[in-house]
Formats: sequence, C-alpha cells, structure tokens
Amino acid sequence: MLGDRDYMKMREAPFRSGPKRRSSGGMGAVWIIIIANVLVFLIQTPPLIDRFSLDAVSVIDYGQYYRMVTSMFLHGGFGHIFMNMWGVYIFGQAVEAKIGKWKFLALYFTSGIVGSIIWILTNWGSSQGCIGASGAVFGISVAAMMLFPDVRVMLIFPPIPMKLKTFVIVYIMAEIFMELSGAAYQIAHIVHLGGALGGFLFMRYACARDVVWDIIPRLGGGKYRDPYAPPSGWGFTGGSGDEPRISQRELDRILDKISIEGINSLTEEELDTLRKAREQMKGR
Repeated sequence: MLGDRDYMKMREAPFRSGPKRRSSGGMGAVWIIIIANVLVFLIQTPPLIDRFSLDAVSVIDYGQYYRMVTSMFLHGGFGHIFMNMWGVYIFGQAVEAKIGKWKFLALYFTSGIVGSIIWILTNWGSSQGCIGASGAVFGISVAAMMLFPDVRVMLIFPPIPMKLKTFVIVYIMAEIFMELSGAAYQIAHIVHLGGALGGFLFMRYACARDVVWDIIPRLGGGKYRDPYAPPSGWGFTGGSGDEPRISQRELDRILDKISIEGINSLTEEELDTLRKAREQMKGR
C-alpha cells in the first residue's frame, strides 16, 4: 500500500489557500474521510479485516461487492493509515475547495472503487487480500495535478522543488515500473494505478470545467487552459480620468493567483495591473 514505503512529504502552504466554492455546510469531506478511517482503524480486528478486505474470490464467486468499498477503510498499521490520511489532507484540502464537498466525496469513492476493480481483474481467482485507501489517495493526487498543475511542491527527502504535475507523473511512472518489475510485492501498485485512472476519468468527465491541465490533450497537441485568464473585456472599467480603472474582479483574480502560486507567477502585465490598482487606491 501507499503507506508501506516513503510517501510524498510536501510543504502544504502552496496548496492550502486560494478561492473556495460556496460551502454546502457541515464538516468538510476531507475531515469526514479522515475521521471515518481513523475510527475504523481503532476498532478493526483480524476477523473484521478478513470479513471486509478486498479479494477477487469473495467478490466474484460470492457477490460480496461491498468489499470494494469497505476495504478502503481498513489499514495494515499506523504508518499505513497515517501516510494515506496525510495524502488525503495534503491533496484533498485544495481539491475539495475547488470542486466542492459532494464532488470530492464522489471523487474519493470513484477512485477507490476503480482501484478495487483493477485489483480484481488482475487477481482473478485469487483469495489474496488487499486493504487501504491508497487507490483513492492516488485519484485525489491526480485531481490535484489537473487542477493545480504548476503549484510548486517541496519534497522533504530528497529536498527537490518541482511542479505538482511533474511530481505526480513521476510517481505514477514509478508505480508502473514497480508493478511491471514485481518489486515490493506486498504493495498493491496496481490499485494505485487504478485509483489514478479513476481520478483522471472523474475529473475529465464530472469536473471538466474546473480542469486546467489534461495530459491526454497535451500529448495530442491540446492547449493548456489558464485558470486565471479573465473573459474578454473583464479587466477594466470606465473612469473619469484619462486612464481606465482596474475592475475589482480583475484585482481579485490576480490576488487569487498570488495566493495559490505566489507573486512570482504573475506576468509583467499582471504586475503592471497591480501597480495601477495601487495607484488608484492611493488616489481615492
């Protein structure tokens, strides 16, 4: 599972801020997921794990399809659940803020279930068990990559800064290599890859308007959509002076970009807009 080895350890600051959608009320989905996993971990026993873990024989031969979901809330130890829930927290905070609570929950379960299906298909006839939320975490990480591709993350070990899209793609490529090579056989790399596929499909078809970067159009020559690009004619409003005034919506757009990607991400035109807005505020 994802928590059975070194997981991504990133500075979370670039992720945590930014424009948020209107809340649907109540506790956020990220915390619901974390609390549910922790509570199950505290009460799980070997018989319970055996009853609710994922294996192909139980699902196919006995129709116990619920195992494709229940296995996502079982973990093999403290390190396993800690790393998985850390991944949910790091990636999930920003993703939920962008797509909303209910879509985030749908993303989580879709990713986990697709990971379970891939596991069953590749372990047909086997009673080998599989537990953990790693597939769902990979789906969330892919969603984060598609929403915030250029956000820079810093690994703790090794201390290398990189764009989020680079990090996730490299991690997925490593999973493919380890699955094909048979390395670390106790880790369900195929579930991770299935979860990544589930997250990708969910974002592409259920959250298409929010997606900024899609690897398939990029490979086919598609364009990179700038999430901060304003609609035409959005930047300025009329003013009494010779120079048009900067609209509040344009200023908010630039400030949102700074909050997520930092001031160094601004173009020269956007920096000039900030300077003009500051001058206008002084002149009030």
